[in-house]
Amino acid sequence: MFGVLRTTLAIMVMSYHLFFGILPLGVYAVFGFYIISGYLMTLIMHESYGYTPFGRISFAANRFLRLYPQYWAAALFSIALIVSFGAKNAARYHRSIFIPDSLSSMMHNLLMLFPSWYPNSIQPRLVPPTWALTVEIFFYILICLGISKSFNRVKIWFLLSVCYVIGSYVMDLSWKARYFPVAAASLPFSIGSAIYFFSKNRALQNLLSRLKFSSLPLFVLMLINCFAWTVLFKVGIGKIVEVGFYLNILLCSLLVYSIVNGSEIFNIKKKTDKLIGDFSYPVYLLHWQCGLLISFLIFGKSFHEFSPKGFISFLVSSILVFIVSFIFISLIDKPVQQVRGVIKANKNLRRQIIPGAKEI
Repeated sequence: MFGVLRTTLAIMVMSYHLFFGILPLGVYAVFGFYIISGYLMTLIMHESYGYTPFGRISFAANRFLRLYPQYWAAALFSIALIVSFGAKNAARYHRSIFIPDSLSSMMHNLLMLFPSWYPNSIQPRLVPPTWALTVEIFFYILICLGISKSFNRVKIWFLLSVCYVIGSYVMDLSWKARYFPVAAASLPFSIGSAIYFFSKNRALQNLLSRLKFSSLPLFVLMLINCFAWTVLFKVGIGKIVEVGFYLNILLCSLLVYSIVNGSEIFNIKKKTDKLIGDFSYPVYLLHWQCGLLISFLIFGKSFHEFSPKGFISFLVSSILVFIVSFIFISLIDKPVQQVRGVIKANKNLRRQIIPGAKEI
């Protein structure tokens, strides 16, 4: 149900990295992903896996299969580009793209875990955007352990998240402290989890239905807010630019809630929405590599910039990203999804392994 939204967010991240280079495009999109993940992970723990030992193991196995096969293929793609075009050209394109030269850096890249208060500071990252997946994995673990098992827990989680944000302003920390650290992602994840419980509240549903929330206007407002603050950020107006950041969280939250309650962004079939959504993860993983490849093949050097040449490189790179993403989906994701489906659906096996396990 989030296919169009997820792939739109992935395209926003790609556009920020490969061409525009203006923060709101990427920053807003990542927090949108966090809200969606908070909702979906809470949903599937409550309604697909449950909080039994076997349910938690099944959840972990399914998340592993969702994230790692495509990631490892993307990392190998990066290594191939480094070998083909040289370490200097790869690092010039993105400072994190170089081959791990120590056991710890190898393990970080193998496990996609970059343990730091600022996970984006750890290098190398063969797939640069995966610092945010380290953050995602952290909250997957917390949700699996039960942080969103009840609405009361989510309320406490949300309040602690708000305290962190307020504290960062009191201590006069930069905007980076409200974006990169694991603690910064706590707010959107807790909001996503809260949306699950709000979606079960009939009184709230009736109220919002009278207000006639619709996904398409919210989707358009989300994009307008992002591009408006992108322009304002470019002009340079100081910390007031963060107003747009919190408006984005509000709009994304309302949009996710609207979609959950059956208001689709576009009137398309669920199968089509899923097909579109399947591109979001490989687009997120592959855009840096495709940009490096295209810039070097067309112009003989590795670069990304806001310029006519940069636009040509970005445009051709985007086409290649979707071609390679289609290959990843066909050769990696579809076979893996069959295994994931077995894990998710095998409730009978759960009962056999854990007698008396609750059916969910």
